[in-house]
This record gives sequence, structure tokens and C-alpha cells, in this order.
Amino acid sequence: MRLPRYSRTSPSHSRAERSPMLLEAFPGKKRRGISLTPLIDVVFILLLFFMLSSDFMHWRQISLSSANETESNPDSVELIRIESDSGELSHDGKRFALQDLAGLTALVAAEPDAVYAVEAVAGVKTQTLVSVLDQLHKAGADKVSMTGVLP
Repeated sequence: MRLPRYSRTSPSHSRAERSPMLLEAFPGKKRRGISLTPLIDVVFILLLFFMLSSDFMHWRQISLSSANETESNPDSVELIRIESDSGELSHDGKRFALQDLAGLTALVAAEPDAVYAVEAVAGVKTQTLVSVLDQLHKAGADKVSMTGVLP
């Protein structure tokens, strides 16, 4: 006995007849996928709502005095010049060595509120400049600045 041959294009046979091992739970219904577009729209609207309704910074008022209310009393500026890379310092014609912490302490003790401006001559290494700044800090100078012309 010869079995009939079924083709896919045959309109008279259903899918179950063509393939006897295929079980269909819901014949004739296609399974639709869930569209993510409405979900993304809802998430975007929620994000926008919470961004607009949140406070990220607490605004505070700061009272500032105007320039003419306070009298400015500028501190005196003491110029310390680094004369050489070996650490020779000069201030008002006096010479100090970089290791002379007692001399720098006496200088700072004479003017404790002064601004100490450190100027280096050309050719002084950066390490020497940093060492002078450290020594001034050890001597008690709170306001130390660098000055001079860049090469």
C-alpha cells in the first residue's frame, strides 16, 4: 500500500494532517510577541517625572559683605630670593643657607603674619624650590607664595 504524498502548498490539508507528530495546542492562533515600545515609554516618563520632582542640591543663602564694608589691611610681603641651586637664600641683603632653620625661624618670628614670596633665579632646580618652601613651613610661615617670571 502506498501512502499519499502531501505537499505544503496543498490547501486541502491542514498542518496536523501533513505532519502527524506535530501537536498544536491552539490551532489557528499565532503567538504574538510583547512589544517593548510602550514599556520604554512608561519608563522614560517615570524617569522624567522623578528627575523634575527631585532636589539634587540644597540651595542655601550665603551672606557676603560688600567690598566697601570691610577695610582691607594688606599683610606685608617679605621677598626671599633663592640665589643658587645649593640653597643660598637672601632677604633684605642678609644671606641664609637652606639648612639654617634657626635663621629662617628668626625671620618668620619677626613678621609672623607676613606673606613670604619666594623667588628663584634662573637655573635653580625645582627640588631646591620645594625644599625652601618646606623649610619656611617648618619655621612657622603660614602664608608662602612663589613669585617671579616664568622662563
